[in-house]
Amino acid sequence: FGAKHLRSQNMPPAAITDTEDHYVLPNEENQIQVDNFIGGKFAAPSTGNYLSVLSPSTSAKVGSVGVSASSDVDTAVKSAKNAFASWSSLTMKSRAAIMLKFHALVREHAREIAELIVLENGKNITEALADVAKGNETVEYACSLPQLAQGRILRVSSEVSCQDRRDPLGVVASIVPFNFPFMVPQWTVPIALVMGNTVVLKPSEKVPLTMRRTAELMKEAGIPDGVFNMVQGTKEVVEALIDHEDIR
Repeated sequence: FGAKHLRSQNMPPAAITDTEDHYVLPNEENQIQVDNFIGGKFAAPSTGNYLSVLSPSTSAKVGSVGVSASSDVDTAVKSAKNAFASWSSLTMKSRAAIMLKFHALVREHAREIAELIVLENGKNITEALADVAKGNETVEYACSLPQLAQGRILRVSSEVSCQDRRDPLGVVASIVPFNFPFMVPQWTVPIALVMGNTVVLKPSEKVPLTMRRTAELMKEAGIPDGVFNMVQGTKEVVEALIDHEDIR
């Protein structure tokens, strides 16, 4: 199974690129430690604690994920807050251009992202490739926001006009589940970024490998440091994000 099989199932050809260059997948001998991604760099949680990441297909340990504290959330939010002024001052077209580069990188690396999904989530490769393709559709939608979110001015009477516009809010949080490791984060992150917000994402601790690789691709695409951040962890991180005074 692969890109050709997906295309036979009416998947858009542009959504998947099948390459021979494969990412080196983690396994029992080659495990990945998934840390927080703050200010454009991976950093260990302040607690020093980690949970095992297990493959649901084999029950084998394939990595470990940090268990962060509320102080790590504070650090990530501060990073995002500091990056907001310069990021939001760019034109929407400029932000979309960076997202378009990310879209292309996802297409280029679709197979390796899908293989990570298979490893940590248990989907078969066809389902995993579809997860990537559908997520990248939303990235593509975000790239069109300069045309879709322009706002408008309505003249409602001879001396009265009404204007609607969309302004970035600031730091936004996205807390996502385990079932679609790539697709569901893309429902929020690319749209929030193109609209000028900065983001702190909390992936599921069950499937952190996919978004770790995605963070690397975002940085490669040109997302400035601090604009996109990730905090790993469990309940304490979720509650800290929900309650944080600087989260919009």
